[in-house]
Amino acid sequence: MKKKYLFQLAQDLIMAAVLLSLFGYHLYEEITHEWLGLAFFALIISHLTLNTWWLKKLFTGEYSGYRTFQTTVNFATFLLFLTACISGILLSKHLFAEMPFHLTNDFTRKIHMTSTHWLQITVGVHLGLHWKAITNLFANAYRLNLEHWLAKYLIPTCWTIIAAYGFWVFTERELLPYLLMQVDFAYFDYSESQAVFYFDFFAMLIAAAYATRISVWAVFFRIKE
Repeated sequence: MKKKYLFQLAQDLIMAAVLLSLFGYHLYEEITHEWLGLAFFALIISHLTLNTWWLKKLFTGEYSGYRTFQTTVNFATFLLFLTACISGILLSKHLFAEMPFHLTNDFTRKIHMTSTHWLQITVGVHLGLHWKAITNLFANAYRLNLEHWLAKYLIPTCWTIIAAYGFWVFTERELLPYLLMQVDFAYFDYSESQAVFYFDFFAMLIAAAYATRISVWAVFFRIKE
């Protein structure tokens, strides 16, 4: 496998880990959250730089339903990323606290919470759109046979269970109000285990990815009789 693809794979894994870490705002000091936000910003820029070929082909070729959906998701993810970053910088209490644009009003805080929660969903959707390509990258990197029962049945079953748990977690944690901009202050359970918290948010990411994967197959690729 080309070193570029290995680097992309490693970078995307780190990016996902940083994104999940950012949701654990209450699990470490505020300044750590801000540094992680800057790291996520740098990783996104690197991710876009490595995928400039997609931007170059944006205005070429025909747009099928699937390509239109994929493009919409990509732009929505990027806009949410910008919104989360800009609002985060405005709310900064450490790294950018002395800047003249420092702004800590309720509206900015709600924008930040809403955009970050939507970002998790669109990142999951983005992951679902590229699930097969990522699977192939892992298979090539670790020389796995995709026709082996382990890759064909056991691993997909595990992902399905995690996705189902992710949907349950989304309901149990009552996250819908965050998406609808109905939350003024985020609620954190400081007694919660870090492992449980991060696994829950990881499961929700997988839930969005798997839901997208199934929906895309059903809408765009299923062979209709």
